[in-house]
Amino acid sequence: MRNREAIMKKIDSLETNVNKLNSALNKGNRELYNETFEKLMEQVSQLRTYVESEPITGNELNKI
Repeated sequence: MRNREAIMKKIDSLETNVNKLNSALNKGNRELYNETFEKLMEQVSQLRTYVESEPITGNELNKI
């Protein structure tokens, strides 16, 4: 996988932001919650782009 390192960094960042989101939710900090949620959605979009840019292998062609 060509983008393995970049994907792993994004996953680590997602994990950090999920923990931050949980903390903001527990504290009732709506502003931090909204900021973190926006970051998470952006990171998910970037990960999707990385994965979609990877070549498709023969095993993936016939998946339903």
